[in-house]
Amino acid sequence: MIGNTTSSSHSSATENNLQIGMSERDEEWHRLENAATGFSLIASPRVPQVFRLAVTLKEPINTTILQRALNRIIVRFPFFRINLKTGFFWHFWETNMSFPKIMRDTKYPNEFMPITQKGVFPFRVKVYKRRIAVEFHHCLTDGTGGKTFLKALLGEYLSLKGVKVKDWKDILRPDQTPILEEYEDAYRRFDKKIKVSRKLDAKAFRLPFKRMKIGKYHITKGIMPVKQVLEKAKELKISLTEYIAAILIESLHELVFSFPENLRRKHIRPIRVMIPVNLRNIYPSKTMRNFSLYVTPGIDPRLGYYSFEEIVKQVHHYMKKEVNPKYFMTHIHKNVENENMLFLRLTPLMVKKFFGQKGYFRIGTTLYSTVLTNLGKITVPEELEEYIEEFEFVPAQVPVNKVGTAMVSYKDKLIINFGRIIEEPVFERIFFRNLVKKGIEVKIQTN
Repeated sequence: MIGNTTSSSHSSATENNLQIGMSERDEEWHRLENAATGFSLIASPRVPQVFRLAVTLKEPINTTILQRALNRIIVRFPFFRINLKTGFFWHFWETNMSFPKIMRDTKYPNEFMPITQKGVFPFRVKVYKRRIAVEFHHCLTDGTGGKTFLKALLGEYLSLKGVKVKDWKDILRPDQTPILEEYEDAYRRFDKKIKVSRKLDAKAFRLPFKRMKIGKYHITKGIMPVKQVLEKAKELKISLTEYIAAILIESLHELVFSFPENLRRKHIRPIRVMIPVNLRNIYPSKTMRNFSLYVTPGIDPRLGYYSFEEIVKQVHHYMKKEVNPKYFMTHIHKNVENENMLFLRLTPLMVKKFFGQKGYFRIGTTLYSTVLTNLGKITVPEELEEYIEEFEFVPAQVPVNKVGTAMVSYKDKLIINFGRIIEEPVFERIFFRNLVKKGIEVKIQTN
């Protein structure tokens, strides 16, 4: 470890420049964007709202050099150098000029992060042998923003280790000056004030298993050749995300119909998968803050048994219809409009938190059965590839749905992580078995 200083005068100069840039947007920057406001109201030890991105290298991590890299790169991310403060009506961000410290990894990932405590950053960097893991509070950013930060930290670490790179491509460097768009509230920017009702009528199927005690979080990791999965998806003329979503639905469908008849009658409901969509691919924004919404493809097993081909058609046509700018315009406006309601704005924060947490468990996550987040393909400059073994994405806990899924690919590997807060690994066991039945080679690891 090193002290709370950057390692060169050049970094100090960069830091000064960035502080000037932050002061120009001080008022807007310290306000939480729309999604973060919601996350801040429901976050608790039971609902940590923390996700993890990690990279495993081919050699053990030098923590001293990694701390230097973190000290240098945090200056490039002034919008991550913050602490959440509690006001009377709302939470707000306050600049945190200290430096985050490298931590040793823990048995269970994505533990509660007390970001309202003085000096606590809304992210943490952990190390275990060859793995660098960064855990992010969802108040701070989404998967795309987290990926950008992890790649910047990795790039600076390998640079300090002596790796020379001609073209850093999309990896941010410490000597760059942030642009204002990187910390804009993109929800407000693209709010077109269009009202359309898009309500889901019925609650979704949820796994009927008891939650474990707070703090325990089991991870099941499936590693497979991305080429094999892409080929299977191509045969069906669907995307990789649609293919995995269809198998998740198929697996839950199979689980429902494996129950004894009395249990099946009690729990049978629509099966839906919540899939976050990166809105930066739809609207032109470079924000590092949250900027995603979701779609919920699914089936209704109350109508009868579905073949896999039927499930594929349901998912594919749903995604074709719903993933478009016009659909998301209505959701953006609804979310921004709710936040702007005078009654809500004048409601004390402790009341907002009370009803926000009640609503989360009673309404918010009852409309889908599980979550699938696809961070997509991660690329790095060619000079860095020989030092990297794999990337992985561990989803945030979903206490109502009990099991969540996240995937990411790097070179020839696709890694799908299941995170569950129940003892029974029944869902992921069926899912990976279905992958193998379809001719995909899968290697399983757990924590």
